[in-house]
Amino acid sequence: MKRILFLVSIFSTLNLFGQKSDIENLINQVAKDEIPENFKYYFLVPRSITQEKINDSLQNYQIRELKMVDENFKEDFLYTEPKNDTIDWRHFKLNKVKYVSDEVYYTEILSPPQTKKVKFVKYNIDNKVYDSLVENKEPYTLIIKKKWLWNKKKIWNDKKLYADFVENWKMDDKNNPEETVYYHFSKPIFSQNKKYALVSVFKKRRCDGIGFTSLYRNDYGTWKKVIELNKVGSKTISTHIKCEDIRMVDYE
Repeated sequence: MKRILFLVSIFSTLNLFGQKSDIENLINQVAKDEIPENFKYYFLVPRSITQEKINDSLQNYQIRELKMVDENFKEDFLYTEPKNDTIDWRHFKLNKVKYVSDEVYYTEILSPPQTKKVKFVKYNIDNKVYDSLVENKEPYTLIIKKKWLWNKKKIWNDKKLYADFVENWKMDDKNNPEETVYYHFSKPIFSQNKKYALVSVFKKRRCDGIGFTSLYRNDYGTWKKVIELNKVGSKTISTHIKCEDIRMVDYE
């Protein structure tokens, strides 16, 4: 009896490791497909989003194309009822990833902050020292040169200081595009033969976002995206100011 239980335990452990490896391989391919090539890394929200149920219907030509590659493809897999469970991506080996802090409890899609930390330095700081500070700063931090007359607590009251602040913000977004978008992935659903997988993706920027569910096919050990379904979009609207113009400050 003990031997049987031991064998069952080994089988269960191997099965769990196999599932984890399958998920890691798929998500790393999803990230490779979705993350721009110029990104040094990407920000991922650590808790997976809920897998969306497919509402779209495939067109006849799409079904024909799928069956031309795999005559055994079962369309029913697309409409698998997703389970309402989530996973923590920090328990997986994912490439080029940085995790969004989860210190604040959240129940919805997260977007990059509309607040940046500001660190002031002397206006006549040596350029090499300034460039080094900018190069090694923490994410969502601005290094701004300030004249001693300028009141750092009232950026908006000084036109030159405010102009420098806005320009620094724009340049920071341009030079660090990784900080402008948060990625969300669902826990994948695999077909019984592990040939196909469904995974939902949401890319959230400060003021807008796009999402979809991708069907992936495993071709000789490599996951390839076949089609995108359930495409959605989001837009943040403010009544008094354009979302893109909202810039808040956290003084260091």
